[in-house]
Parts: sequence; structure tokens; C-alpha cells
Amino acid sequence: MSRTQYFFSFVLATISFIAARSIQREGIQNYYEQIASSVQKDQGYIDFEHPAAPQYLPMGVQPFTALATLDSLQSFAISQDSLHIVRYDNTANTFVPLMALEEGQKMTQIAGFDSTLVFLDAAQELHFLNAPYAAETEQTYPLQNEEGAKQLLCYHPNLKRILLLHSNLLENGERHFVCQTFHITKRQLSQVPLFSFDSKELLFEPISMAIQPQSNELYLLSKSGEVFILDQNGVLISRQHLPKQINDPKLISFAANGDLLATDANALHPVVVRLSWHKMSPEQRPLVH
Repeated sequence: MSRTQYFFSFVLATISFIAARSIQREGIQNYYEQIASSVQKDQGYIDFEHPAAPQYLPMGVQPFTALATLDSLQSFAISQDSLHIVRYDNTANTFVPLMALEEGQKMTQIAGFDSTLVFLDAAQELHFLNAPYAAETEQTYPLQNEEGAKQLLCYHPNLKRILLLHSNLLENGERHFVCQTFHITKRQLSQVPLFSFDSKELLFEPISMAIQPQSNELYLLSKSGEVFILDQNGVLISRQHLPKQINDPKLISFAANGDLLATDANALHPVVVRLSWHKMSPEQRPLVH
């Protein structure tokens, strides 16, 4: 092949790659917009000022570092040592050990859908566990991201996708956020983000994220306990703060009814605080945000 032929082959390959990514981006955005427009969103807000009484975790369980709710009866959490998954009943305040991992396989995030658990480990691999959550059912999929990258994980019930969020601080002082989707059926991570943006306002590195099931809004938690609420396109709607009962904020998650669950990392007195979701009419909502 001559140098000229090689050059044109390279140009054509580049154009094809750009076109493929453009098609993928358009496909993802169209799918997201169709789902967003077809889902009947409830108008409401989380009451950050009047939390329920803090619920101390039962003796024998470590503080949670990640929490996922499958339905109104089942929640699953990662313990502070990152080696154990427990089944947690936040109504009865009881827990049952589910499974333990080997010492070198630490978990960082957990999510769930239908009867499947998904957890992300420190090596940036996704693990899928089907009921009854035995190691024999586990399937693993590497994400192939940069070494040392930190990602947050949650399941979007309306999109039927897993969301993965990571961010990094730019040289200009802004923070760059990228949210990608993982296709559950295809077991494939989209290389085109669902959304990405740079922000001068959100300069923190999020430690937890969750999707509010009634409103589709994305909630991000900072180490200071501040909660940032974004719309479906990553646009900041409002910022709130967890109540004072949370001394060492660790995670946020949502119950099936839309209530926000927040926990701390205090090993002596680990608690779960429930913040109620209040449904409102469209006319009332602008008065809240």
C-alpha cells in the first residue's frame, strides 16, 4: 500500500469512527428523551428539614458504604470493610449476611434491579449476581477505565440502565462530570456519555449518587453532607444539606416510595436517617426549588 493509499484509508477509518460515535450518541439521547417524555413524573420534594428519628443500625453490623433498594421489602448494603454484602430491612431494622468476598476483591458500589444485584469492585469490574445470590451465579464485566478512576454506580428504574458517574478536576479549576450508561441486556458500557458537563459550582468529588424514582432527578452527595439535585440532563436544580443527625455522611439511597435514606460512617453509632418524599402539584413545585 502506498503512502497516499494509507493516508486515505486512515482518513476514511477516522470518519467512520466519528460517524459511528455520532450515531451512538444520537441513539442514546433519543432513547433517553423518549423515556423521559413517556414517564409520568411526580412533582414533589424531599423534606430535608424534618427527618424521621435516626435509626441506629443493629448490633453486629458495620456502617454501610453503599446501599441499594430492589423493592419495598429488599435492600442490600456493602459493609464498611468492603468485603460483605448484607440484606437489610429498613422497616424492621434487621439485617442478614448475604455473602462475603475474598480479601483482595473489595467492593465500592452496589445497585440492583428485578432480582439481580450489581456491585463494582476496586479493580473497576462490574459483578452481576442473580437470586439466590450465590457465587456460582456471578458474571463479571471489566469496564476498562483508567487505573485509579473512582466511579459511582446506581440503577435508573425508568431507563432500565445502570448509570456510572465519574469526575475530575480540570486545570482551569472547574470539575468535569461524565455520566455513562451500561446496557444490562447487552452487558455493554456506552462509550458515548448520557451527559457530561463542566461546573464552577460543583467542585467537590461526589461520594454517593442515587436516582429519585418518582422524579427521575439525580442526587449527588458530598463529604460535607451537602446534596446536589440535578435534572435528567445534568443541570443543577437545587442544593440541600443532610440533617445534623448525620455526623459523617457516607451515602444516600432511595426507598421504593421515594423517601431518601442517608447513612453515616460512624463505627460507634451507625445510623440511617429517612427523609420523606412529599408529592406536590405542579403549581407548588416552583415554591420549593
